[in-house]
Amino acid sequence: MNDPFAGYVFDEDFVKGATRTEGSARARMLARQWANEPPQDRPWRSDAPKARGRRPRLKTVLVTVAVLALVAFAAAPDRVFGWFETSNTATADDPMVQPPVTGVATSVPSVAARQQGVDPDMPTRKNPFAGSPALNYADNEAGLSMPEARAVPGYSVAEVTEALELTRRLLIAGNLDRDVLAGARPAGYLALLDPADGLVARIENAMTATRWDADGDNPKAWLTRFDPKDVELVGSVVKINGITSYDTDREGMLTVHADYSFVYPVAKAGSGPGASVTRSVVRRVLETKVYRGPRYRSTTHGRIAVANVDNDIANSSCTRLDGFVRPEFPEDHIPTGTPTGAPATVDPYDRSKPIDAGAGPGSCPTASRI
Repeated sequence: MNDPFAGYVFDEDFVKGATRTEGSARARMLARQWANEPPQDRPWRSDAPKARGRRPRLKTVLVTVAVLALVAFAAAPDRVFGWFETSNTATADDPMVQPPVTGVATSVPSVAARQQGVDPDMPTRKNPFAGSPALNYADNEAGLSMPEARAVPGYSVAEVTEALELTRRLLIAGNLDRDVLAGARPAGYLALLDPADGLVARIENAMTATRWDADGDNPKAWLTRFDPKDVELVGSVVKINGITSYDTDREGMLTVHADYSFVYPVAKAGSGPGASVTRSVVRRVLETKVYRGPRYRSTTHGRIAVANVDNDIANSSCTRLDGFVRPEFPEDHIPTGTPTGAPATVDPYDRSKPIDAGAGPGSCPTASRI
């Protein structure tokens, strides 16, 4: 049997080219109704009785919607609240809003527990993140996920993409490169910096300095490094938690804001399989910019300018102030007498506050957990 519609393409052009269109279902219904009972004029504010039967139906619909909303809220309240939030892709990733952490907090084992055996919350070479919220953090580079790139005023999607990628590579080169972590020269990090800023020379000078005062440059401001003579990394995983956002600043310069915590499991260099393991937590805030004229010299293509750096390092010696992170181990703590007051403590896993919030000059608070 021949198809009468063969050869036709029922696309948008076919519809627009039709000489006759079909009315809506309601239009056809009214046409049939008015054929026998023509419509009558009705005043705008009519005293005629209103149609019945719609209110109960509306009430049923509202009750159904309310029940469904309660079920959805009980299943995922955070997602329900998220339906009512607005988002700007360039600034949606608020640096103060962090992924949920559900790991078991590190506990301080009692003397009795130590006498009975190994505490399950204590880190070991086999399980270096035991008892830490970092158990739920991403591994290595996977923790440095960037937001979706979109154009911002004055910068294209491609330029934003490049700025995000360069910032990510800078974080990797300064905090995950195994050679740099072992104290080597950060060649990859320096190669990403805009040579016009003079930061390369500052970092090189800081790495060759013999002393560092409170106001001087210190390699730890930009890089995470351990002294290989004293410390070795345990395993091949560094846990990472954090977020990146971007926007243009008040002067219209593209600015990338990265705020990440890196958790490093370490042991004493050359120690055996049963040696104690501890962790150092390094939180870094890195702000990079892509400058553009005429007021500024434009950032070199393929390089990134570091506008600001800040860091907070938990479990690093307060007395050995050099260019390395100096973790302290449980057996190194020797009581020196009766404490005169409760020491200041901070939680290095608490990312709800800005870096150094409440810390005074020269303060060296104790980490409440590592």
